[in-house]
Amino acid sequence: MHETPVAPRTLWPWQSLVRVRHPSMLYDTDIATRETSVRVALRSLVVVVFFWWAATGLIFALERSTGTRVLGLVLASAMAVWGAWLLYLERDRGTPSGARRSFLGAAFLWTWVQVAFYGGWLVGPSSLMVPIPAESPSWSLAVRSVLSMFWYQLAMLAVLAITGYLTARRANRAGWWALVLFWATHQAASINIFFGVENPGRGFFPEPLTYLESYFGPQRNSWLLPITVAVLLAFTLRTIIHALRDPSPLRRQGMMLLSVLGVLGVLELAVLGTPVSLPLWEAFLAVRGY
Repeated sequence: MHETPVAPRTLWPWQSLVRVRHPSMLYDTDIATRETSVRVALRSLVVVVFFWWAATGLIFALERSTGTRVLGLVLASAMAVWGAWLLYLERDRGTPSGARRSFLGAAFLWTWVQVAFYGGWLVGPSSLMVPIPAESPSWSLAVRSVLSMFWYQLAMLAVLAITGYLTARRANRAGWWALVLFWATHQAASINIFFGVENPGRGFFPEPLTYLESYFGPQRNSWLLPITVAVLLAFTLRTIIHALRDPSPLRRQGMMLLSVLGVLGVLELAVLGTPVSLPLWEAFLAVRGY
């Protein structure tokens, strides 16, 4: 008589606190594998959009005072540790829910970088943290702008390296690719603001970082903006096609997450190029108080 195979026990009993409703078997059947493309898309939309909106708003609100900035850094650091652990746990789990958890792990790491930056912890050197007279974009100004955020740039690259190391040659790299897209979209927006856009978003920087507005280009759209939008839109359309056609449930979910991120990136760049201010975070800015 054959015995029913039993899933191996987890090595660490306390992992159940992290992996709520998460079976210990890596290759179990996930109910999400039977979902339609519409359900996968809706799940991706909720996960990505809600996280993007809530995380961005909370980062703004936490800049209210020194105490709230410290609290934000402590909470974000705890989330970063949890995020790295999620990436490690999910890297061999080839299911849609594994892709979503991997995405959240990467997003927690990205949030830590943003909280540390907007809190004034990852900027410098201090000699460059002063406003400068307005001048046209140039190579020397570009170098100065990069150096003025040197530790921030270095932290983003470090997070990319850590995520790449944790997921290298593993089945589930959804978090890694999401983080790459986070970084690439952020760099594209920053470069376009440097060359000049219609709506650079003045007023979002907290007081210690307002000197960075010195590196905003002229308030008109440069030739780079439509090219950037076209490239990101082409990438997003490609991920949507893969999300609809790929036979692997893991890759379908991962590609759909990237598709939603890509759409948000296209919208962000489009808003930069139009004189429209969306009141998405007004409540959080009101909490910040300035």
